[in-house]
Amino acid sequence: MLRVKLVKPVLVGEVAADVSLDAAGRWRHPVRWLRVRADAAPTDVPVFGPGNEPAAG
Repeated sequence: MLRVKLVKPVLVGEVAADVSLDAAGRWRHPVRWLRVRADAAPTDVPVFGPGNEPAAG
């Protein structure tokens, strides 16, 4: 069973991700952590879209 705990966002982090999908529709490469974005607030970031589609970009 997957347990989910919702949290209030307080920091913004920057990640690098490849948008390539495999035949099953999964991301092909892992996401890499880059840095904390002290210049951005959580309200500046778009929310995730449904499925494997980027929310913005």
